[in-house]
Amino acid sequence: MRIHGIVDKIEDDVALVILDDDRKINIPIKYLPSNIAEEDVIDISLDIDKEKTIESARKLKKMMEESREED
Repeated sequence: MRIHGIVDKIEDDVALVILDDDRKINIPIKYLPSNIAEEDVIDISLDIDKEKTIESARKLKKMMEESREED
């Protein structure tokens, strides 16, 4: 999924970004390009990390099993 937004303002190391659907989100500037500036249009890509999802599910399952063993 890709969305676009415009950097409305940058204050206290946080960029206020207005998305295509007029929703507003705050993004710490440490996650943005170092040369980001107000009025820049950014492209935001959201993907599912299958490997991390599987790893997280395994950890959760292990924690649940350990919790049951303690009961």
